[in-house]
Amino acid sequence: MIKSSAILHIYTLLWSVYFLQGTVFSHYGGGMAQMILVVLLLFSIYCFFYVNINYNINSYLKALNYLVVMFTVYGVIRIFRGESIIMEHNLSEVIPFYYLKNVYISLLPIYVYYLLAKIGVLNKNYLQIYLLFFLFLVSLSYIDNYMNASKSAESEEITNNMGIRFMTLIPMLFFLEKRRLLQYAALVYILTFVVMGMKRGAILLAAVLTIYFLYHSLKEASQKEKLYLLLLSIVAIILICMVVSDLMDSSAYFNRRVQQTFEGDASGRDSIYATLWYAFLENGSLFHCLLGFGADATIEFAGNFAHNDWLELLINNGLLGILLYVGYWWKFASLKNKIVEENVKCAAVAYCMTFIMLTLYSMSYNNMDIFSTMGLGYCVAKADV
Repeated sequence: MIKSSAILHIYTLLWSVYFLQGTVFSHYGGGMAQMILVVLLLFSIYCFFYVNINYNINSYLKALNYLVVMFTVYGVIRIFRGESIIMEHNLSEVIPFYYLKNVYISLLPIYVYYLLAKIGVLNKNYLQIYLLFFLFLVSLSYIDNYMNASKSAESEEITNNMGIRFMTLIPMLFFLEKRRLLQYAALVYILTFVVMGMKRGAILLAAVLTIYFLYHSLKEASQKEKLYLLLLSIVAIILICMVVSDLMDSSAYFNRRVQQTFEGDASGRDSIYATLWYAFLENGSLFHCLLGFGADATIEFAGNFAHNDWLELLINNGLLGILLYVGYWWKFASLKNKIVEENVKCAAVAYCMTFIMLTLYSMSYNNMDIFSTMGLGYCVAKADV
């Protein structure tokens, strides 16, 4: 592997272009985007094999390997089955390759950034720079999402999925431990967009991550620095409370979302869960119980994804998928024990908290991107002893 920062920059920038298709780079069209994706996936697959052949990988990557192999087998079977499936809620077409593509886009970059960190190309300086770059990219996508959704909605107030993307950037704040003012300014910026995005799960998870961040920032600070950080924390909390207060006063939609949360409204997830459990219990043989119904079976049964990784895996991959996923999270949770640097250890814990909580109400294993896998890959590389 060539030790050049150009690899890091080209790989990340190509993913950025792919992520922004339809936003800033809409003129490239579908053909260019697919060409970029093919190049990125081929390089990611190469790095997957390179890492496994040339490194004595840690237990986290071994557990991740099992998941990648399982998803590959199910994804290839899904491709050979050939038929497309229609999503009921928006009538979009799910083609056979989507299952494998989404998993590879989500998981394989971890190996790339792990490798780049191992050879010394990916370091804290680049992580800090890319955090700011990612904030810029997600901001563009947030604005584009808002403008497109507002055109088709009756009201200008909408739920913006980019709030989740902002939330997943919080763990990267730990890499700014030497630039406290920038660190806390970035936290306020992220939380502002998370709240304005009105994704309830993202807001709750961001609140948990913020508490963890503030606690560890104060805990690890020197006596001289603690007063400064305490003041920054108070200012950050006041600013966020002002944003929330303004939304409470001016946004009927925000108040309705809060009321729905207290009333236990799960945005239709309860109906999806009930449908999938019924399908599993009524149609499941011993074979289906052990190995599942196959890739995208949740869409066939419920017309949508499960919006819960555990139920998604049970339906698609059976108990095999559940056992491998339990093993993966066990190794993920123990990753911090092998990391020496405190801020990297905290980042690893924050990533674990972020994605294990996403498994409960959204999607995790097939919905990660470079905004999180860059930092996660760096943490995994630092866990090697």
